[in-house]
Amino acid sequence: MKLVRPTSGDQVARHIRRLIVDGTLRRGDRVPQDEIAAELGVSRIPVREGIVALDREGWVTLEPHRGAFVHGVDEPWVRDHYDILGELYGLAARRATERGNPDDVARLVALFKELQQARDVELFDAINERLLVHLLTMARAPRIRTALRAVTSVVPGNFFAQVPGSMEVQRRGLSPVVRAVTAGDGDEAAGALRVLLARQGAAVVALLDARQVLADP
Repeated sequence: MKLVRPTSGDQVARHIRRLIVDGTLRRGDRVPQDEIAAELGVSRIPVREGIVALDREGWVTLEPHRGAFVHGVDEPWVRDHYDILGELYGLAARRATERGNPDDVARLVALFKELQQARDVELFDAINERLLVHLLTMARAPRIRTALRAVTSVVPGNFFAQVPGSMEVQRRGLSPVVRAVTAGDGDEAAGALRVLLARQGAAVVALLDARQVLADP
């Protein structure tokens, strides 16, 4: 979800994550900071900012006087990431159930119907984003939006294009969420979103394991 405009440092971090996730940079590789700066057309400052952020997240390790080296994230890190998303979106679904009005619910149902019919991966991604943004709008909870801004993406770019089977997981997983919101059952809506994000997390673990991106825990 595009909840905030990224800074240059954010863009660098996203670029490096992509290089790691697609296997261009492997565990133990030195991050080529000058090459990345030239490729993205930025100075060394945002590159440094991006690498510091990735060091905090566990993607790379900064070594004094040597540079940054790819560490990779481990399976528990990935699963925790998606569990956190599940809690946040689950809370949003609960609040949407409590605070949404009939027009909000009708719009949510209409968006889900569009999602069910979408087969093109780019269209699916766009509709999914609109649906989740609408759910957050229904929740009327700025604090949840703020918390979500702090959770960066593990899989850069179009998630559904990169993670095998994720479109169908999303389609099936959102169905009980929409039903629960429509029925006014906040507990069920929150639980269904936690289950959905946990399943997507498992799919990401499988993808990163196949690409040999995961580090030992």
